[in-house]
Amino acid sequence: MEMFESLESRVVRLIEAYQDVKARAAALEQENAALRAAGASADVAALQQRIATLEQEREEVRARLERLIGQIEALEV
Repeated sequence: MEMFESLESRVVRLIEAYQDVKARAAALEQENAALRAAGASADVAALQQRIATLEQEREEVRARLERLIGQIEALEV
């Protein structure tokens, strides 16, 4: 009888360990998903900032070119 109690105790501990590992895996999967989402949104924000900077630089270059073209046209007259 003692042998069965020992076996039962081991099975119970094994089941508890399995449930613990399963719960930890689920928690880690949720954490991983949250981190990926945060990383993706951070990447998007960085790219949006870069686009805004490039658009501003483009406008500055366009204004300079228009000014230079105006000066060249003034010289030709």
